[in-house]
Amino acid sequence: ASVHRLLRDLRESKVDSVSYQWLQKFYSERVSEYFDGDQAFGRADDFIDALLRSPPSLVSMDDGRSLGLTDPLRIAERIIAKRSEVAHEWIGMMKEVKADHLVLNDMLYRVMMGKAIDASESNDAEVTIEEETTWEPLGDDAGVFE
Repeated sequence: ASVHRLLRDLRESKVDSVSYQWLQKFYSERVSEYFDGDQAFGRADDFIDALLRSPPSLVSMDDGRSLGLTDPLRIAERIIAKRSEVAHEWIGMMKEVKADHLVLNDMLYRVMMGKAIDASESNDAEVTIEEETTWEPLGDDAGVFE
């Protein structure tokens, strides 16, 4: 998530086009090795390690006439900062889980109690639980960076 967020930020920045081109190529060449499929714990850290071991590079710009110098150490620093942002967002989301579960447990308890009361009055009582969805369906471009 942090690499994708940084790539989006770099793509939208006019100043960081060199870093964007270099990181996009570096990430694309290594995505299957570090991120795709079932990976061992810490593989994303291995990606940062590979990034830290990369030397500064000259990158040919899209215009074909100029070169830019990229700093992999600075890019790694920015990825780590993005990781921190993502972690803080997740912490905030996880704080809401307890409240969400309390509401769900309350609804489930009421349904179960209603079923028990209805069952004691009549054996053919039926309780239906309606599921409420709060998500949007994924588009065709889900997971695609570019």
